[in-house]
Parts: sequence; structure tokens; C-alpha cells
Amino acid sequence: MTFEDNIGTKCIINGEILPAEMLNKYSDEKYTACYEVIRIIDGIPLFYDDHFTRLKSSVQKIQNELEISNKDLRNQITKICEVNNLVNCNVKVLVLLYEKEQITLLHINKFYYPSQKEYDSGVKCCTIKLSRSNPNIKMINISYKAEIKRVTAENGAFEVLLVDDNNKITEGGKSNVFFVKGEKIYTSPEEYVLKGITRQYIIDVCVKLGYEVIETLISVDQISNFDAAFITGTSINAMPIKIIDQYTLNSSENIVTQKVMKGYNSLVAAYIEGNSNKK
Repeated sequence: MTFEDNIGTKCIINGEILPAEMLNKYSDEKYTACYEVIRIIDGIPLFYDDHFTRLKSSVQKIQNELEISNKDLRNQITKICEVNNLVNCNVKVLVLLYEKEQITLLHINKFYYPSQKEYDSGVKCCTIKLSRSNPNIKMINISYKAEIKRVTAENGAFEVLLVDDNNKITEGGKSNVFFVKGEKIYTSPEEYVLKGITRQYIIDVCVKLGYEVIETLISVDQISNFDAAFITGTSINAMPIKIIDQYTLNSSENIVTQKVMKGYNSLVAAYIEGNSNKK
């Protein structure tokens, strides 16, 4: 395990504030690592309780109960931002597991928030034959991460879309993917993907807007049949796709995509406002 995505000067290990270099002490491959990346907006961890629930579930599937409490982790997230002098960033929470040992680490995670130009024009994606070993558990997988990074760079892509042995698109390397046809929105069934927290809130927004959400796998050769596509994630919210391999989509100008993006952004703004007194 490496900590190359850390950009902070301080970290927190089992509740203790330490120099970030101390993270390297836990690079031993003996550890299994469950993790969450939480976006911090104006000092508030976005959808914190959802992240905590998913982290707890991931740990339970591998070992037993998560030892750190909801309240303690929330306080540590506030502290890691304070000691690194940041109010808008991404915090990575890792729980390292080895036999009966549990170690909780927090650091400031490298982040990129897309520009308005990227939202206005859409981004390029490419496909790759690859799948997560267990998509429902958010675990560190070094070889998976390296392959995603390599393919993204080689293709000059913003994101890669994972394709299974049947040529079906399951999810993005670091995101979930949705396709739009008329007023119907398609996305992969839960059992094939990491159940993204942004993904679930996007589905909620789609339903409230009156759009039918259909959970099914889409083949690569079906892409041209759709009006638009977008990816969702912690740092990107809902991002229109302009290109998938050789296919071009006018996603950023699609009215359904625009309404979903606006609806989700309004949901985030309301969450931040409603939790501003909890900082």
C-alpha cells in the first residue's frame, strides 16, 4: 500500500495527530484496507452518515465490527481539516485490518474538482475489460488502481468505463455511469457495482424529477442508441460524457442530464446549509 494520494502535512492515526510521513509506517502489504473518500464543503463532510454506514458495512464483510464510533470519526474529520488549514477538500478514511487488529487513518486526499468548462462541454471516457474483485466492498486494490491510472493516461481520458466479459459496461473506474434515452435513465444493477453514495442520491433525484430509472447492463455496441450519458462521483457530482471510445454524445446539452445535474447540485446545497450548525 502506498500513500501517494496524500497531500496534507498532517494525518491522524488512531486519533493522534501526526506528521503525514507517519503514514508510510502502514504501507505493509499484510493489511487489508477498507476506505471512504469524503468530500468536505465549507468544513462539512458531505453525506457523512452514508459514508460511515458504508465503511461499517465493508469492515463487517471482512472482519467484524468497526471499532471507531460515528461521533469520533466525525470529530476526527473536522480535526484533520483544521490541522491542514482546509475547509474545501477530500478526506480519505482508511481502516486497516490484520487478524484482529484495526487501525484507523485519516489524511487529506488528492482531489480534482472539474471546471465549469468541463461540465458545459462534457468529458472523454474510454472502455477497458476490467472488473472489481468484489464491487460491493470499498477496498484498496493497488493493481486495479494502477491499471485504471495507466489506461486513463494512455487514452487522454477523464475516466475509464469497466466492461465485463460479455462486453457490458458496469461502472466507471472511480465513478458510476448512467445512460439517457428520452425520459428514461439506465444504470447498472447494484450487484455489479460499487454502490456509490452519489449514485444513490442521483437515483433519488431522477425519481423525484419523474424519470424512470431502469437498472440493467448496457453493451458497448448499444452506446450509439442513447441520447446522453453521465458519470457520478464524490468529486465530480454528475458529469456529462462527450465521448466514449469512438462514440460521441451530446450529453451536456441534453435536457434530462441538465435537470439531473441541477437537481443534485440543489440537494448538495441544501445538505450543506442544513448541516452548517454541526461544524
